[in-house]
Order: sequence, then structure tokens, then C-alpha cells
Amino acid sequence: MEIVYALIIITVVCAICIGYYIYALDTHIVRVPKGQVMEFKTSMELTGLPIITFYQGKESYNFLLDTGSNVSYVNEASALEVTKTGIKDVFVGAEGKDIDCEKAHIKLYRNTLEYECEVSLANLEVAFGEIKNCYGVPLSGILGNDFFTKYKYCLDFKELVAYIRK
Repeated sequence: MEIVYALIIITVVCAICIGYYIYALDTHIVRVPKGQVMEFKTSMELTGLPIITFYQGKESYNFLLDTGSNVSYVNEASALEVTKTGIKDVFVGAEGKDIDCEKAHIKLYRNTLEYECEVSLANLEVAFGEIKNCYGVPLSGILGNDFFTKYKYCLDFKELVAYIRK
């Protein structure tokens, strides 16, 4: 009788282990607290671009996720509230031309989380206008590698989410 009980226990333990193993193989995202995963599946399906919506108060603002950009940018014509630092800078735009910008700080909100980061304010009307004309999506800014590094976000293009990697 003891052998039967031992075999039942071993079978149950093996079933649990196999079930967990199958579950672990099918899970691609590291477990993170609720609200820290940012989904961009819909924007990828509609535009082919990873775009996330953030908020300031009741207003929503779309940001392109761009790990190829060293810094984050905000279109100076957007209605976003920013705190200018007075520090001027220049960067080379997509057209290969120098674009004047000013450093600023911004607070963005999503799923009750606050994100505070430094951005470069610049006239991005031409570039963002092209995206709006092609895809119908108005952009307010670009979140660059500085944002991903500061908040430890990874982009997962298989699951189409950005998540915090601990």
C-alpha cells in the first residue's frame, strides 16, 4: 500500500513539474507588477510602428518608442506641459539638417504610474506630419533609449509589449 501512495505522490509531483515546465516555455514576459506592461499591439497592426499613449491630466499623447534614438524628443507645437531648462542644443534630423532644440523636463502618466524624464523640445512638425498623413496617428514625441534605460523597459516585438526587466 505504501508503494501505491508513493507512486501517486510521485505522479502528482511529476504532473505539476511538467505543467509548470510547459507554462514556463509558453511564457515570454517576465512577471511584473500590474500596470507596468505597455501594450503596442494595436498600433503595430494599424501602422507598423510601436506607439504608446501617455496622459497628462485627461489629455492623451502618443509617443513613438524608438530605441535607436539616444534621447527623447517632444514636438514643441504639442500641448504637453514641460519645464524648460534653458539649455540649448542641436541635433541632426531625419533629413540630415541641424535642428535647434531646448532641453526640458516632462511628466507623463500611464496606468497610475508617473514617468519623469528629460526631453529635447524641437520643431518636429514635418516628420510627425508625415506620420499623421500616412497613418492618421498624431505624435507628440519620441521616447528614446534614455527613457528605456532609466525605467528598465524592454521592447518585446513577439508579444508586442514594453515591459520592465528586473
